[in-house]
Amino acid sequence: MNKIIAFDHMRVGAKGGGKHWTEKEVKSREAAAKKLKRKKRTTMKCPDWIGEEARKVWNKTVKDMKEFEILDTVDEEVLALYCDLVAKLRELNFHIADHGFTVINAKGELVPSAEVKMAQTYQRLVLQYAGKLGITAEARARLAKKMADVAGAGSGGGTDDLFD
Repeated sequence: MNKIIAFDHMRVGAKGGGKHWTEKEVKSREAAAKKLKRKKRTTMKCPDWIGEEARKVWNKTVKDMKEFEILDTVDEEVLALYCDLVAKLRELNFHIADHGFTVINAKGELVPSAEVKMAQTYQRLVLQYAGKLGITAEARARLAKKMADVAGAGSGGGTDDLFD
């Protein structure tokens, strides 16, 4: 599996992830990443509708992501959904730990419990939301690369093509 190379670790001619970076690629990636920064910092506000456990996830996530300067006030609702999913997944995992992974169905067969199936669904959703929010390293590297590709394609470095 290829290692994700963050734009700030790219060096001209240095091998990383199986590639020798050109000066143009490095500069393009750096310039693209800088365009995502707001001129004025904003403060995210946790929505009222999320529960106490989700609020703890919110606070930790916002704190952990602060230095990356990726999350913005426009992400509040999506982040709230992510935090709610994480909190519910944790609750399901505690339930599974207490009651086990399997149940006996009407036919007398041992099958995964409904909570296990729900936890699997929540896990997939958490990973999807994490990727969309830039919470994963892969998502952050992919976004920086996409911005560099858009800037290098002569589109003026705008962000119009980022979400195609």
